[in-house]
Amino acid sequence: MEKVLLLIDDSQDHIGVLDNIKTYLRSNESIDLVTKYINPNDRAFWNSEKDPDLDMLITGIQFELKTLKPNLIVVDQFYGSNEKFKGIDVIQRLREVPKFQKCSFIIISGRREQIVKDIFEKEGITDSKKVSNLAKLINLKIDSFLDKDFKSQAIHYLKQAKLDEILPSKLRDFEGENGVINSFSPKYNTLTFSELADKIEGDAPDAKDILDELFGLTLSHYVSINEKL
Repeated sequence: MEKVLLLIDDSQDHIGVLDNIKTYLRSNESIDLVTKYINPNDRAFWNSEKDPDLDMLITGIQFELKTLKPNLIVVDQFYGSNEKFKGIDVIQRLREVPKFQKCSFIIISGRREQIVKDIFEKEGITDSKKVSNLAKLINLKIDSFLDKDFKSQAIHYLKQAKLDEILPSKLRDFEGENGVINSFSPKYNTLTFSELADKIEGDAPDAKDILDELFGLTLSHYVSINEKL
């Protein structure tokens, strides 16, 4: 089984941790882990004023993961001198993208108490704004708030087998093999396997119809095989 772990951090200190997690899962769980690292302060995500740009970062993440769907995304909260956005802002924007809506997220920070202070103690914030900020944080459905040591928690999440991840994962495994399913109904037979997976994972309005067709094709295939035995 293949799984994907994305780390968004302005420091490369944890790249070795990604390798350790990959080695452990391969040796102990027979899981092939694909790891991706993105530095939000990287020059590729600067705007014309040479400032880190959240829109450019989100676009870059989507491009880097065009054919991959992360099972877990680990996001650092603070990015050095970058005051344009923080990890929670990144998660909020990623949650708006269908591919990332059901991903597990972990926030890491050596200053976790600052996250709370930013919500409740920052000067000039009204009570209604505090409530709004807290509601936003809850709605993001972040799985864990950790310090910089995330290895054991990441392994715990990645070991879990979620049934709703299996079919989209299998579709992506065959991306590039035949490209599309020609026997699908006309409105779906031009979609790539990754596009079908995105619709299923994002609970698109036609996700149920796609699943019905996929299971119908699969079952008819096995019925046909049985009739020939």
